[in-house]
Amino acid sequence: MDEYLFHLSAYSVLIFWFPMIFFPHSEFVKKVVRSPWIILPPTICYLIILMPHLKESIMLFYKPNPQAVAALMGEVWGASLFWAYAGAFDLFVGRWIFLDAHEHSISFWLVSPIMFVCILFGPLAFALYAILRFIFSFSSR
Repeated sequence: MDEYLFHLSAYSVLIFWFPMIFFPHSEFVKKVVRSPWIILPPTICYLIILMPHLKESIMLFYKPNPQAVAALMGEVWGASLFWAYAGAFDLFVGRWIFLDAHEHSISFWLVSPIMFVCILFGPLAFALYAILRFIFSFSSR
């Protein structure tokens, strides 16, 4: 079941990435992405994986250390939990970048490569977009 949810969580976010990157000006895509509910599918996968392992997951925070996290990630359920979490988080960041870029009329020729990075590296994409936004704020004055 955890392996199935691993894949389901990935597919449930990829269906939004393709249109955000390749059809950013489509009114339909904008309407769909404006909804915060697009984060719900990977979140549900996350919760289904988490619930049977809630105690183990909470204990991880009792005395956090890299070895404990590595042990958890060595389990199929732990890796699937992380994957669903990362997919939901990266989509959340990508959604914010997409909406913010539209709000500030930033060219999607510049934003789309950052969105592509965001698929797997949300925090890095956030930093890249923050730099772009900083540069853009000076050029639009």
